[in-house]
Amino acid sequence: MIKLKGIGHVNLRVADEALSKQFYRDVLGFFVTEEDPEHGGVFMSLGDNFHTLDIAQHPNPEAAQKPARGQIGMLHIAFQVDSYQALRDAYIHLLEHGVEIRNATNHVNQRSIYFSDPDGNTLEIYYELPYALDLFPGGRADDDEDLPVSGPDEKLPDWVLEDWPPPEMKARVERIRQQKTKRKEGTTV
Repeated sequence: MIKLKGIGHVNLRVADEALSKQFYRDVLGFFVTEEDPEHGGVFMSLGDNFHTLDIAQHPNPEAAQKPARGQIGMLHIAFQVDSYQALRDAYIHLLEHGVEIRNATNHVNQRSIYFSDPDGNTLEIYYELPYALDLFPGGRADDDEDLPVSGPDEKLPDWVLEDWPPPEMKARVERIRQQKTKRKEGTTV
C-alpha cells in the first residue's frame, strides 16, 4: 500500500496570472515563494510547505473552456481554518473584498462557505469540529443544511454570529479530548 502523507499542492491553469496571484495573495492570504514562468508559473504557500498552490498562465485563455459544475473533474478546492471564529472572519473578509459568497452549508461535522476565484473555480473555506472522526464514526448521515448568505452591505446571517457548535456538541468534543489525553498519558478512562 502507498503511504500518502497528504495533498501536496494544487496546480491551476488560469486566464490571468496576475489577477489570480493578486486574488490568492491579497484575499486568501497566500504568499509567493517563487515566480518561474519557464517551469510552472507562480508558486504560492500558506506557510506549511514551499508551495500549496501553483498558478500558471493559460496560453490561450479566450479559447479555453471555463470551469463548469456539470463537467468531470475537480468540483472545488477546500481550505480548512482552525476555529469557528476564523470561519466568521473569513466570511466577513471575503465580503469586504467584494467576493460573492455563493452558498454556505452546515455539514453536521463542519460548516463551509463557498465562493469562486477569478476563473470561476469553486473554493471552500470550512471549520471542522475537533475529533470529527471520533464524533461521527459511522458517518454524518448526510444531514446537510443550507445556510443563508448575505451580500456586502447586508446584515450578516445569524449562523455566522452564533456560538457554534452548540453546548451539547462542545461537551462531546471535550469528553473525547479528555479520553485521548488520558490514553496518551497511559491511563485508562
